[in-house]
Amino acid sequence: MASLAGKRVLVTRAVEQAGAFVMQLQELGARVVECPTIQLAPPEQWEPVDAALRQLSDVDWLILTSANGVRFFFERLVELGLSAAALQGCKICVVGPKTAEALTLRGVTADLVPEQFTGEGVVAAFAVHDLRCKRVLFPKAAGARDVIPRLLAAQGAEVLDPVLYRTLLPEQLPEAARNALERHELDLAIFSSPSTVQNLALLVGGADRLVQLLQGVAVASIGPITSRACRELGLTVAVEPTQATLPDLLAALEASVIT
Repeated sequence: MASLAGKRVLVTRAVEQAGAFVMQLQELGARVVECPTIQLAPPEQWEPVDAALRQLSDVDWLILTSANGVRFFFERLVELGLSAAALQGCKICVVGPKTAEALTLRGVTADLVPEQFTGEGVVAAFAVHDLRCKRVLFPKAAGARDVIPRLLAAQGAEVLDPVLYRTLLPEQLPEAARNALERHELDLAIFSSPSTVQNLALLVGGADRLVQLLQGVAVASIGPITSRACRELGLTVAVEPTQATLPDLLAALEASVIT
């Protein structure tokens, strides 16, 4: 029998990201309740990104930390009349296999993939590279932690970190998701980034209300940064994979016992 057979599972990923993940959960027998708690949007201003893209010939390293980042980066590159050829003199670091796969689909191969798929993992991967006087482009999501630019700058790099996209709060929860939460019909809630759980708290009326709604519901987190956000809101994390990727999260769910 599939490991999640009959379990009601709340998925909080953005609509653009959720499709394949939802299908994989359904293949494990889950009854998925889609509850997007973030919406992806362009930056408020393109000028900082555009200025960096027009000077890619001066960039030594490009760091992309998500498939979303890859999509927004290359779409803007095309809108400026540029192509992947502009990256010929630039090495690329990506965080995680999904980001590397998204890059490959654009005809570009990553030069560096950290062992740990976190900001700290990126910094550790660069420890063997001399970054003195090197220019590093780190187009980021609005509100991203400052670990990468701060610590790479400490290694001597000149880091450009323009906002490439934003994660916005939806106006409201889908009716089916709100009903499932309020009627305590869920067995499992899955969070794939700090913003997914933080936004859910905002959408239901605060951390205390979130804890009430998820009482008796197992919480799964994609990795340590998201788990920390869950705990800060008062939630207990039941499932966290050793690597912060969706395939590892699915494997951890298969190996767990969700009551």
